[in-house]
Amino acid sequence: MNEIVRRLKSLDGFNKASELELKQWASFIKCVRHSAREVLYRKNDKITEIFIVLCGSVRVYDSVSSSEKKIFNFLGRGEYLGIAMAGLPVPKHPATVQCIEDCTFLSIPLSVYNDLLKKIPEVRDLVNRQISERFLELQNDICISRQLTPTRVADLLTRLLKKQELLGSYRLQIPLTRTDIAERIGAQSETVIRILSQWTKHGWIRTDDRHLEILNPQILEDIRHGKNIRRASTAASDPAEHDL
Repeated sequence: MNEIVRRLKSLDGFNKASELELKQWASFIKCVRHSAREVLYRKNDKITEIFIVLCGSVRVYDSVSSSEKKIFNFLGRGEYLGIAMAGLPVPKHPATVQCIEDCTFLSIPLSVYNDLLKKIPEVRDLVNRQISERFLELQNDICISRQLTPTRVADLLTRLLKKQELLGSYRLQIPLTRTDIAERIGAQSETVIRILSQWTKHGWIRTDDRHLEILNPQILEDIRHGKNIRRASTAASDPAEHDL
């Protein structure tokens, strides 16, 4: 129980609760660990618990076919999983969640989670903000879906970078393959490989053990808004070099 209380104290929102309240909730909450590539839950599974990511990262996706999937989001530390549909009478997960790397989660029974929302307004506000951000992500995906692939790649990398602004680092904390990026933006893997290889040559990005570092955030911001797009688009005709 002491580990759960310590974990809760490290999360935004819970630091407003009393020690007694944390201990009461901790008796129902579990700390669970899953390995890289392990599926946490699948689409249409009944929602019986809410997960909070303590360390590691996950991909949220739906299978388009036996060999193809559409990734909706990448989520990391502090993110709540299973919250979008939790308020329905018979809540089911709208997508599959898989660990990108070894992960640790807090597992909260749905009834306890609902009690937390009632008693800790800071947690409720945090959950509402995360739900809103994810719907905005979906709206952004629809708006940008017809843009050129370099624009969509730059948009994704820029948004991932902005989500971790408090870390003060230009190295993306979530490890991504080029296939991950392609399935996230709805592009061919080969095209994404060529684009990122060319951007590496230009010195705009750097790769390090599956992690991307943004060396020139401004030029990616420009590409995202349609500037320098001709230079960025030349990558689509370059030969593929290497994957992350």
